[in-house]
Amino acid sequence: MKKLLLLVVMLIASMSVFSRTSPETVYLKNGSIIKGVIVEYQPEKSVKILTADNSVFVCNVGDIEKVTREPINVLDVKTSTSGYFGPQKGYRFFLAADQMVGDMTGFKFTTTHGAQFNNKIFLGGGIGFCIADDDMESYLAIPVYADFRFDILNKRSTPFVEARAGVAFAIEGTTGFYGNISVGGRFKRFSLLTGVETLQGTENYYRYEYDSEDPYSMWNYVDCPEPYRAFSFVTRFAFEF
Repeated sequence: MKKLLLLVVMLIASMSVFSRTSPETVYLKNGSIIKGVIVEYQPEKSVKILTADNSVFVCNVGDIEKVTREPINVLDVKTSTSGYFGPQKGYRFFLAADQMVGDMTGFKFTTTHGAQFNNKIFLGGGIGFCIADDDMESYLAIPVYADFRFDILNKRSTPFVEARAGVAFAIEGTTGFYGNISVGGRFKRFSLLTGVETLQGTENYYRYEYDSEDPYSMWNYVDCPEPYRAFSFVTRFAFEF
């Protein structure tokens, strides 16, 4: 009898959690809002929230500005957005692979690390390795760059713009300015971008010259630096952490 009574109490308690029509609204200090049911609270540590789409989010108590309970109907709970409103403030990093087509055709692999200042702005830096051909010879370089990213929407999936600027240190080829600007979309932990990039520097050519005023002169080997510019279209696949 006691076991049956305990089972009934547990069943009623579980049903009450999932059938509330007045869930809590948690306001975070970074501007995010999570609507759901608080299913676990650890004093001075964390709060666990269950949203209408059965997603579970754990928030540090120090990141919470306030918690309110606002009457809404069941239909609103079912159609509300999930509790994820873009990346949280703090450290983030990306792993990416680029395919380049144009003056340089090849591949680039990069890792970017930095800080998420709010749910839309990221600023950091990265390093990579580039393997390509520039129509005349192979090109190998290590690009080092600063990275800026801006998310358009405060959602789990959002379009965004990204810009890079730095120096590509050549192992084979031309060392120079490296720049990239792209637009793309984030889908949870995966993103896809397309854009253009440039490499600008100075390339040395050599030629023989003859001094016509000196009848005894020989052909001289002369170094002739010339500007070098390469433009390419880039498709980037990235994983976000």
